Amino acid sequence: MLSASYQKFVAIALLGLALVGCNNEADPNSPEGKRQALFKQMIKHSEPMGGMLSDRLPFDGAVFAEHAQGLAELADQPWGYFPEPGAEPEPNRAKSDIWSDPQGFALAIDTFKARVADLTAATEGGVRGPGQVGDQLRAVQQACKACHDAYRR
Repeated sequence: MLSASYQKFVAIALLGLALVGCNNEADPNSPEGKRQALFKQMIKHSEPMGGMLSDRLPFDGAVFAEHAQGLAELADQPWGYFPEPGAEPEPNRAKSDIWSDPQGFALAIDTFKARVADLTAATEGGVRGPGQVGDQLRAVQQACKACHDAYRR
């Protein structure tokens, strides 16, 4: 008969091994993984800009403009990684409305890209202060929120 401490050790080891297989991260080479990576890069640009406008970070116009440009460079990229309905075996947070309302989803993407272009245009020639770019960044943030509200769980 096995001792109680040995049984506990075996149970904990088996539980640990089982949890290793419970990784919620998408395969980085899958469409879901590529989308996630691109959206994370977008956040790395948008978060500092939001922090500068909310006074969480000191405002630096040159850094703000660099982040706006970085966001603009990514704005076209993730959309090609949304597969046809049922074509992606990995679970994701997309609502079925992405496929049942393709015109609405396309409009949301176009709105986002247009708001990013507006933000980038506002940074051309330098950014002197938050008032110069605040409305444009809020419009980008609203475009993100509207798309998430409509097409993401």
